[in-house]
Amino acid sequence: MLLMKRGGQVIYAGSLGHRSHKLIEYFEAVPGVPKIRDAYNPATWMLEISAPSMEAQLDVDFAEQYANSSLYQ
Repeated sequence: MLLMKRGGQVIYAGSLGHRSHKLIEYFEAVPGVPKIRDAYNPATWMLEISAPSMEAQLDVDFAEQYANSSLYQ
């Protein structure tokens, strides 16, 4: 899966895992990102938590977060 934000910056590149567990684990490890609710659609959750408004609210740049992650290394 390749996930980019506006401007073409990569915020996630890697396997989704069974039921998107790898994607969920990656984003839930970012301080302040709300945990996914039980039975919630992972695609919807990912779009909500990676929105520009959420980046601003959390004061985080997901592209920078990805560039400094072990996934990128």
